[in-house]
Amino acid sequence: MEGQRILEAGSGAGRFTEVLCRTGADIYSFDMTRAVEANSANNGGCEGLALFQADIFSIPLPERSFDRVFCLGVLQHTPDPARAFASLAKYIRPGGEIVVDAYAGNLTGRLQWKYVLRPITSRMPAQTLYRIVEKVVPALSAPTAFLHRFGLARLSPILDYSHLGFSAGLNRSWSILNSFDMYAPAYDYPQTTKSMRKWFEDAGLGVISLRYMRVGGVVGRGKYPN
Repeated sequence: MEGQRILEAGSGAGRFTEVLCRTGADIYSFDMTRAVEANSANNGGCEGLALFQADIFSIPLPERSFDRVFCLGVLQHTPDPARAFASLAKYIRPGGEIVVDAYAGNLTGRLQWKYVLRPITSRMPAQTLYRIVEKVVPALSAPTAFLHRFGLARLSPILDYSHLGFSAGLNRSWSILNSFDMYAPAYDYPQTTKSMRKWFEDAGLGVISLRYMRVGGVVGRGKYPN
């Protein structure tokens, strides 16, 4: 993607910004929260990276000006995922592509502890919830890793990534971060492939791929006509 212009929406602390920085592209990355400060600390030295704070519904950049748009781990946490996608689609150049994901809205995706616990956890102070998650994750990591062997990890109230070959430290960090992310947001709107396909079609995008992932999400990739 060297020489291309990339828009990253909802970058958080920059977990995926770091990957994009290796492509040689010009990257415009934003988040609604002060997480952009953490992203700056993590990736601020990346050549070609422009970080800014903005609302996904009001992005202060010229429309139709990006070769690729990425939005990962974000849309389901907005008050209106379809409108958030439509907002992003405006920034794709003719012939450009967009990649997004969302929590899976199928039966398997909905059979998770978070939908039992979120009525409580989403109302807790973030600091309190984080301290709880920080203590619970290490205690449940081994049982969750065991459940992964049989495809039953969804029975655990936490997320674990040991099956991906991560080091113990990286697995712990990702598990705490993403487990907290499951329980903390005010909004959680999982999607089906059908609902997401409608987003692409309504925006005039051709669907390249749209599929459920083994980790419990839906990933869609589309292209704007030339």
